[in-house]
Parts: sequence; structure tokens; C-alpha cells
Amino acid sequence: MSIYALADLHLSLSCPNKSMEVFGHSWGDYISRVKENWESTVKENDTVLIPGDISWATYIDKAEEDFRFISELPGRKLLCRGNHDYWWTTIKKMEEFFAEKGLAGLEFVRTNVIPVEDTLITGTRGWMIETKESIEGSDNKKIYEREKLRIKMCIDVLNEADPGHEKEHIFMIHYPPITAKKDFTEFAHMMAEGGVDICVYGHLHGKAHKKVYEGDFEGTEFICASADYVDFRPVVIC
Repeated sequence: MSIYALADLHLSLSCPNKSMEVFGHSWGDYISRVKENWESTVKENDTVLIPGDISWATYIDKAEEDFRFISELPGRKLLCRGNHDYWWTTIKKMEEFFAEKGLAGLEFVRTNVIPVEDTLITGTRGWMIETKESIEGSDNKKIYEREKLRIKMCIDVLNEADPGHEKEHIFMIHYPPITAKKDFTEFAHMMAEGGVDICVYGHLHGKAHKKVYEGDFEGTEFICASADYVDFRPVVIC
């Protein structure tokens, strides 16, 4: 059993006018590439983390084709919210929708803990931080503080579920751990201090790949799984 990650699928089967292909040749025929790479990499007993920007649909009922596409791919899929997932509503409503439509193999991650073999997985959306100063006095301050609380909740539930840290703790978040100036965010510090072993994130595309950070930060390994960054192939986490 392996754990993979692939963020930013940006599926548009329900709304083809939103195709990511308008963002350059690197996104050409990306949905077919995701399908081909996924099926050649992931086995049925594997798990795939999808940290946000899953579907361009505005409402969940308009995203059914996108979810069905993911559901029919091999493996267990854990979904976390991204900044473009406007269809996201309450966990209860989303689970009811999936059950009604017969969409299997899809689970939501949001300040909860999901065990996968010898790992525990949690997650939340996070927030983009261009600079440390940009948050103060901005309209984003409330969102930032709310996500900060959610990150604390995620770390707390991980440590409550595994106080002896006998399992690997994996954190899914949509946004990157560093600012545009390459400073580590407060969120990154919280994860490191909270004993997170691996953090998987996405969000960065095209020229923004220069903002990618991968590697160790104070004991936490950061991995970028943005679809165009990993050539639309699920990247192995553990």
C-alpha cells in the first residue's frame, strides 16, 4: 500500500469553458493525462491525497461529472478544500450528495483525522501569504486567523489520536508554506512545532513554481503536489 498526492486537478467536465488549457501548453489535454498517469501509477489498495482545487464547478450538483471521474480512478481518495472549490459546503451535505449519486471511494479531510495504515492524515485549506506584513490590516486577516485556528485543531486531533507519535503524521493543505519572499509562514512553524512529519500542498502553477519549497523544515518534510509541477502524475508520499 502506498500513499500518493496530486493537487489542483481543476476538473472542468461539468463546465468545459473553465478548462485550464487556456493557461498554456503545459496544461494541454491535462484531464486525459491525469487519467492515464493515475491509472498507470495507483493501485486499488493505494490512497491518493488531493489537497484542493478539485473542480471548477460553483455548486456541488454541477460537479457530479468531475467527482465521478475521480471516483472511477483506482484507490482511496482523500479530498481537502482549495481556494477555487466554491462547490464546497458542509461535510454532511457533501457526504449525502456522494451517497445519493453513488460516488464511492471519496472522503473529506477538514480538521479531522483519517487513519491510513501506519499514518494519520488531517488537513485544511490554509491561506496565501504573500508577505508577513500583507496580512496585518488586510481584508484577509479574518480568514487567516480562522485558518490558523483550523491548523491548530488539525495538529491537536493528530496528537490526541496518537499521543505517543507512533504513526506518521501527514498534513494536507492547499497553500504553500512560504511567502513570496521565501519566508516560512506561521502555518509552517505551527506544523513543525506540532510534530507534523509530512506536509503536502499545491496551489502553485506556471511561473509560480519558483515559489515551491520542498524538503525539511525543522523536522517537517514539505512536498508540492501541484498537478502541473509534477507533470500530472500522482507523486508518492510514503
